[in-house]
Amino acid sequence: MRFALAVALIASGLSLAPSEQASIANAAECSANVGPGIPPPASVPNGIPGFHAAWFGQSGYPTLCPGQTSKAVVAFYNSGSLGWRIAPNEYAALGTWGPSPGQDQPSILGGDGTHGTPNTRFAGYNRPAAMPAGYIGPGQVAWFQFVVKAPSTPGTYRFYLRPLIEGVQWMEDYGVFWQITVVPANPPQRVTVDSGFVTNDFFTAGGITYRYDRNDAYEWSDATITYQQFQELISGNDTVDIRYEPTFDGISSFNIVADFGSAPPTVRTEVGSFDGGPTKNDVTITVTPPASNLPLDYWDQRALVPPGTARCEATSGSYEPQSPTQSGSFVDGNLPSGTYCYRSGPQDRTAQWNAFAYSAAVIVPSP
Repeated sequence: MRFALAVALIASGLSLAPSEQASIANAAECSANVGPGIPPPASVPNGIPGFHAAWFGQSGYPTLCPGQTSKAVVAFYNSGSLGWRIAPNEYAALGTWGPSPGQDQPSILGGDGTHGTPNTRFAGYNRPAAMPAGYIGPGQVAWFQFVVKAPSTPGTYRFYLRPLIEGVQWMEDYGVFWQITVVPANPPQRVTVDSGFVTNDFFTAGGITYRYDRNDAYEWSDATITYQQFQELISGNDTVDIRYEPTFDGISSFNIVADFGSAPPTVRTEVGSFDGGPTKNDVTITVTPPASNLPLDYWDQRALVPPGTARCEATSGSYEPQSPTQSGSFVDGNLPSGTYCYRSGPQDRTAQWNAFAYSAAVIVPSP
């Protein structure tokens, strides 16, 4: 009873107007695919006193390129005598489970952008999904959906989960997990958008036309966004990483890595003694927005990361709020010795999302 699903990244098969026919994008060198879904069992328990859940089917295992996202769907049947509802001590959710990543632990395959997880819009860093409806009564089925993301290193990964009533109890463990196979691939194609035509679901870049639809996968600065948010964001001068399949049943993904008007800033750090004390335990952080950005607030965060961290990124550590609205230079003072990563991103009011940029890892020495 295992489960995985890649987002169906389907490029529209609509015919192009003559002005669009000159140059069409070629297929990506790495194509995602999804195995067959798993149907529900012939029968499930019913009416067990208390809170209970029975596994009731799921989508198939995905094979993904590094960094690609995959929409997961799993069904649980309310086999108990009590309903699940959005209320204290009755709220049903999916939680992370063992052996990987472990009970209530963060996963490198998905999360909410905190505790070292990629931002795939989980309900919480260790809660892949919450109730899909306000009430799931006894004998009814809840279809939970969430998004996982392939790590950058090829290999086979597993992600376990289990249903629970938040604050009350874990429900039955059916051993549900996602097996995600990540295959080697070249980096995605990076393009600069010439113009977008959101009413017709395509944009052009370098004279090439790229089509998209509701089944494609979308990110903004490596954070999962919806089709509607992608339409709101995509515009001329944006920089987009693309893995593109032009056929109707192909799989494509789009990641806006620089949104013109609200792109990530540069983040530079320097260690020293900036408070006049004898110990070099202060870090100056300089956040410089691109000249093209609109007036925006910036959210600056810090994470204590493992020694030897070579590159600061979303999964390097657990980022904490630091200075919610600062740009320019400021000092983070009197830090314990260790290795730190900093990040900063504009709070975009359209997408309601942060497009973070990261510093280099910075080491605060022992006194």
